Amino acid sequence: MTVQDQLIAEIEQIISAASAAGYANPLATNDIYENYVWALCLRAAAAQTAAISFQNVMEEPASTLVFRTAPGAIYSTEHEYTHALVEFAGCPELELHVGIKVIGKSSVLHECDVAVVDRDEARLCRANRVHPRASKVLIAAECKFYTSPIKLELGRGFLGLTSDIHRRERYFVTNNKSPSVTKLIAHHQSEWEFGVLPASQEAEALYHSFARAFRNYKAAW
Repeated sequence: MTVQDQLIAEIEQIISAASAAGYANPLATNDIYENYVWALCLRAAAAQTAAISFQNVMEEPASTLVFRTAPGAIYSTEHEYTHALVEFAGCPELELHVGIKVIGKSSVLHECDVAVVDRDEARLCRANRVHPRASKVLIAAECKFYTSPIKLELGRGFLGLTSDIHRRERYFVTNNKSPSVTKLIAHHQSEWEFGVLPASQEAEALYHSFARAFRNYKAAW
């Protein structure tokens, strides 16, 4: 079984536990990898007792999950892009997205491969065709699938991103490893998990980090 097959199998297993929706997988491994990290976040929300459902950009039920293969606007109707509606009892609703742009503290647009957004903010953005504010993003993950070692410049780019969209619950996630990038990100006290693949300890560690973020979100309400 190829890595692509393993990723897709894990995605389908997670979404089938939440719904009968199908998965329209993209061709590029990096896109599938983003979907996989999204699914890990979804699994973490469900483990924290969230009710999960899938919707398109019109907030209609989605029978097949369709994700962006390039960063785009949360309000785009180019395709019936899917997001997961995440509902915790007694808490404001959340949405879990793939490949959306958000506005940083500097008013500059940034790309979030995986993002958990306040639902009221997401609805406001769809209604007014604007991008979510980073302050309304609970979790964000930068996802990189590489067959070669992760370059230091990617770590530096991630640190620049977190400086403008807040550091807390911002994750650099990759299938590969790099001691220099790990050291750089850890020195700046940002979140990271390298070597994340199905059935790996690193994937479980990332899942538990996401679960902790949702647990703390629930506790705040």
